[in-house]
Amino acid sequence: MKLAIDQVVFHPFSYGDWTGRVFSWQDDIYRAISGERAPFYQRLLSEGVLHDLMRRQLLIDTEIAGLEIDGYVLVLKHRTIPFVSHCYEWCGEMLKAAARSVLELERELLKRGLTLQDAHPYNVLFDGPTPTWVDLGSVVPMPPGEPWHAYEELLAFYTRPLKLMAAGHGHIARSLLRDAEAGIGQRDLAAITGTPFADIVIDAARTGVRSLTRKAFPSIRRRLSNAATRFVRRSKSSIGKEELIRRIDKAIQEIDSIRFVPPVSKNNGAGGSDFVPATNWTPLQRRVAQILVAKRPASVLHIGSNDGWYSQLAARNGVQVVSVDRNESAVTKVFFDAVRGHLPILPLVADFRNLNPLMAWAAAPGQAYVDRLRCEMVLALSLVHHLVFEQNLNFELIVRGLSAFARHCLTVEFFGRDDRYVSTRLRHRFDWYSLENFLTALKREFRDIEQFPSNEEDRWVLLCEK
Repeated sequence: MKLAIDQVVFHPFSYGDWTGRVFSWQDDIYRAISGERAPFYQRLLSEGVLHDLMRRQLLIDTEIAGLEIDGYVLVLKHRTIPFVSHCYEWCGEMLKAAARSVLELERELLKRGLTLQDAHPYNVLFDGPTPTWVDLGSVVPMPPGEPWHAYEELLAFYTRPLKLMAAGHGHIARSLLRDAEAGIGQRDLAAITGTPFADIVIDAARTGVRSLTRKAFPSIRRRLSNAATRFVRRSKSSIGKEELIRRIDKAIQEIDSIRFVPPVSKNNGAGGSDFVPATNWTPLQRRVAQILVAKRPASVLHIGSNDGWYSQLAARNGVQVVSVDRNESAVTKVFFDAVRGHLPILPLVADFRNLNPLMAWAAAPGQAYVDRLRCEMVLALSLVHHLVFEQNLNFELIVRGLSAFARHCLTVEFFGRDDRYVSTRLRHRFDWYSLENFLTALKREFRDIEQFPSNEEDRWVLLCEK
C-alpha cells in the first residue's frame, strides 16, 4: 500500500537522522528509511540479526511493513510504547536501569559487528518499568578499530547524573538533564560535588573531551588538548572488538557500583493493605476499586501518587498506569514495586505545576506533558488541598489542569473546610475554599459529577465524567 505524505504525521523531533523519519499512521508508529541505508536494515530484520535483542526488550520490536511512502525506500513498523517519558522525569534507579540497558545493547551489538552511533536517553522509553531503546536508526555497522564514539554521551547523560543523584543532588541532576545537548559535564559534576580539579584533568584526557580546555589556562589547555588528541588517535589505531566489549563491561560495572539511599515509604492512608478487597479496607480504597471496576479505563494518570498503592491497584486490574509524584523517594518505591510485580506502571518525578499546561513554567524539552501523558482517567487523591495551601493554586487552575489530562473522567478527593488538616490552614484569603466552589469549577469541565464519602467526615470522593 502506498501512502501520500499528507496521509501521515511525522514526529516533530524526527528530523536529525538522515537515514529516515519516524511517523504515525492509523495510531501506529513507523520509520521511513532512505535509499542508502534501506538494504542494511532490511538485511538485519529479514535475517533475524536483531531478533534476540528485541525479545529481551533491549531494542524496540520492529518489522518490515507492507507500506510505501514517497521519497523513501523502506518502511518499518515499531511496537507502540504507551507513554513517552524523558530522562529529567526519571528517578535515579530508572536512569540507572536505562544506562545498563543501553550498555547491554551496545555490548550485544558489538558481538554482531554493529554499534550505536549515539547513547542519548531521549532514545530510551520505559514500557512500564522496563527501559527499551527505540531508535533503530542509531544502529550502524561498527567502524573497524575505532572507539565507541557515544561514550562521552553516556558520561554526560547517565554516569555523571547518576553520581549527582547518589550524592543527594537528584533535583539538580534532573534540572541539568533538561539541556538535551550538553547533559552534565565534568565541570558541572566537580562544581556541585567538590571533585578536585586534578580529577577533571584526568577525565578530560581519558575521554578526549575538549569542553574543559576552552576555559582552562592556556598552558593547561595546550597540554590537555595534546593528551586528549594522542589518546583518541591511539584508541582509533589499536582498539579491537574484544577490547571494546571489555570497556563496555567495565562501564556496566561502574554504573552498577553507584548506590542510592533506599526509598522511604510515605503513608497515604492505604498503609500495607493487600490488593484483594478485605474488611480492613478504608472507604476510599473500596470506592476507588469500585470506580475502576465500573469504568474500566484502559489508562490512568495518578497525580500525587505517594507510595503508589492506588497505582498498583489500577495496574493489577489490567490498567496502563502513569504514576506521578514530586517526591523522588516515593517514585523510586513505586518503580521497585512495579519491577517486582511486573506491573504496567510508569513512575515519574514531576510536580503538578510542571504538568499543568496552564502554568508558565510547564515548558521543557521534548513533547509537552499533556500530549504524551493524557489518559482515560485521572486519579487525584489527597492532592487538591496541598495544591491550594502549599502551592497557592486556585480551583480553576487545578481543575482545568486535571481536566486537560483526562480523556473521559476524573476521580478526585476533596477535603472540606472542617477537615482536621484543612481547618488549621484556613486564612482570610482562603475564604473561597469550599466544596461548593470546587464543584462549580468542576462543572465547567465535566458533564456529570457523583459525590461519595471518603475516609473521614468532610472528605469526599468526586467522580467526574465528560
